[in-house]
Amino acid sequence: MTFGPIASIVPLALGVAISPLPVVAMLVLLLTKGARRNSLVTLACWVIGVAFAIGIAIVFAGHLPQPRHGDDLPAEWVFAILLGVALIVTAAISYFGRRDKPQGGEPPAWLKRVDNLTPWGGAVIALSNAVTSPKNMALTLTAGLVIARAAASPAEVVACALAFVTIATVLIAIPVVFYFVGGEHSVAILTRWKNRITLHASAFIEIVLVVIGIAMTARGISNLFF
Repeated sequence: MTFGPIASIVPLALGVAISPLPVVAMLVLLLTKGARRNSLVTLACWVIGVAFAIGIAIVFAGHLPQPRHGDDLPAEWVFAILLGVALIVTAAISYFGRRDKPQGGEPPAWLKRVDNLTPWGGAVIALSNAVTSPKNMALTLTAGLVIARAAASPAEVVACALAFVTIATVLIAIPVVFYFVGGEHSVAILTRWKNRITLHASAFIEIVLVVIGIAMTARGISNLFF
């Protein structure tokens, strides 16, 4: 098995992993009664959601017509450039919209509501964010296209999909592992993590979108000329 396809999907999987809403939801659940059970349920829902999304993306991409000479649509370079530009524009709209608000430094309302999260609410957030978040949908669809085009065998497709799910789960799994290892002693640190992510969530997502957008645009331009 070659590692080319896996290397190509790593930045896409990291983009999915950097999702403040499910991460904050997980941190909130780890600070409540029944943290062990609730966090494992939420983590399982995230994994199921990401696995479902990448599976659908691979199947969808596998039915797209293959370019005969690198010029026929849908060409990968067109998709990569369009996605890259869309991510950069989305980040710019978010940044300027946030800058123009007098309370621009406040955390977004959707993160404030997470403080009253129920255990099943956390599971729903993880599952729905993995499957329906516009950012995650775009990145997962691109990863599915890369895997479907670059994987040389069904075994390589499965390996790439597993790698994508694993990488996309890293950030939401880290607090769970930290809590299971540290127990009650980890509560203060988890609380600080939650407060910092909540305060800087919008800016963090904007930076991620710009970085991934530039990378995707550069990838598309590279495929076009080289």
